[in-house]
Amino acid sequence: MNEAVPSVVAIDIGTHKVSVLIGKVHAPDNIQVIGMATARNRGMNKGKIVSLDKVITAIKNAVQEAEDMAECRVHSAWISIPSAELKSFYASGRTPVENTDHTITTNEVVRALELAKASHLTSDHYLVSAVPLGFELDDAPEWVFNPIRMSAHSMTGHYHLMMLPISTMQNLDRALKGANIGVERMVISSLATAEACLLKDEREYGVCLLDIGAGTTNVAVYLDGRLAMTHTLQRGGEHVTRDIAAVLQTTTEEAERIKLLYGCVDLKVVKPDHMIQFQGIDGPQTISRIELTEIIIARYDEILGLVREVLERNGAIHGLYHGVVLTGDAGQIEGMVSFARKTLGVSAHLGNPPVQVHADEQNQAALRRSQYATAAGLLMFSQSDTQDTIVEQDDPERLSMTQRVKRAWSGLNETLKSIF
Repeated sequence: MNEAVPSVVAIDIGTHKVSVLIGKVHAPDNIQVIGMATARNRGMNKGKIVSLDKVITAIKNAVQEAEDMAECRVHSAWISIPSAELKSFYASGRTPVENTDHTITTNEVVRALELAKASHLTSDHYLVSAVPLGFELDDAPEWVFNPIRMSAHSMTGHYHLMMLPISTMQNLDRALKGANIGVERMVISSLATAEACLLKDEREYGVCLLDIGAGTTNVAVYLDGRLAMTHTLQRGGEHVTRDIAAVLQTTTEEAERIKLLYGCVDLKVVKPDHMIQFQGIDGPQTISRIELTEIIIARYDEILGLVREVLERNGAIHGLYHGVVLTGDAGQIEGMVSFARKTLGVSAHLGNPPVQVHADEQNQAALRRSQYATAAGLLMFSQSDTQDTIVEQDDPERLSMTQRVKRAWSGLNETLKSIF
């Protein structure tokens, strides 16, 4: 690798696979991928690590293949954090402004965040992100985004908090150390995917990123250019595979093959006479593609029904002027766009591959696949000023609250850079 050009590495650790991208940074909006690979991950179930050794093996295999392609060695990387155990809350903290002239300073902002997280953060969870939604000065109906140097007798900070079990972070750290990979920074996987797949206008006017992976479905809603809510459902593509295996009395491997080749959620495009041969437990079998589609639709109907419930419960469904953006391997199934439109009642389209991240002609098509979306988002995060969703690598107990506020707000508003 040409050492004169800065490089960055992204590792996405998913339920069924580990994806790695190695990029040369020519400019913040021009990252050339020179190494890429995926490896089967057999050490996770529904987004959770169940076999440390198998996860380590998957990381090593993917990194080795990407290294060979890029002709370099990887020592550290930007890492995605699986969202399966992510908890998110809306929280508020109200504090008096005790300065003689009632001018709001960093101290009030620190206290508001401390009070907001106090009622939610437990000893076994780690605060990975605190996104400020706005600040209420006295009892004014309009919130402000940057209250510093403004005057008020009291200030209420409203936040979107995201937390993970400490054990999740510890297990991920052990897996990376076992693979001899240092950590540059960590980003929650669904938010890295959003960085790659969502356009600026979509975030501004209201959009939901629906990332349907193997073990989980991640929901991330953006309103007014900022993250408004996140949610993770314990449902994904592997549930579809298990349904097929159970109904057809076949192995999960054969069910996965059938799903990938013939999977569909739109009966209108399926020919009535299309028959599928497969290997059942008791020998060769045949099923119509219509029957297979009905099996698959039943599970996707459940998943998207749960998504709609989450959006309605959080009051987000009517603010999605740009609808739903679909990503994740299980979100690419034939007929998914029209199915999502019908089930959720909003517009829908597949995620846009980022133009900022590109490869040579031979590998560009592979890079555009959904399996690399999260890793591409990590590469983009590495060059972005908007790093409010990046997880701190420091021990949270050693970070002062002021430091955490500084880092949580980094890049959210240009004016804050000069204030802090």
